[in-house]
Amino acid sequence: MRVTAAARKDAHLLQLSEMRLPLIAFIDVILFILMYFLLAGSIDAEERELAAAIGSGSPVSGDSGGFTPQVLALALEGGAEVARIGTRSARGRVAIAEMLRGLPKEPGIVLRASDDVSVAGVAAAMQACRDAGFERVAYQPGRAAAASGR
Repeated sequence: MRVTAAARKDAHLLQLSEMRLPLIAFIDVILFILMYFLLAGSIDAEERELAAAIGSGSPVSGDSGGFTPQVLALALEGGAEVARIGTRSARGRVAIAEMLRGLPKEPGIVLRASDDVSVAGVAAAMQACRDAGFERVAYQPGRAAAASGR
């Protein structure tokens, strides 16, 4: 009976051969981790290019060359969104696009919208910039009042 009791104790203990992880599963895990870092590295480069078009509104040291982007200030006046660039102003997407067509396209354009402008108004102004031929369009919220001279 003592041998039977000892055999029962050893029956639920794991053997060394049963405790080893399969090598194939370990290799699969390593390959998945490698693939993750390869994909994450390629996505990082695209995000770096995207962030270059978003401005902070403050001048950057060493950025003295070339063109400076034009600033299109979007504000709410009399219940309607008004876009201003310099002394010119326009209301509506078509009028904004016509106003912007004569500007140089290489430096890009910065859209500064005040806090009271609706999202639809900002989207229409951004589309008007694209319709006018601008490829570089940046958005800065809450700065139209300072840009328009008020």
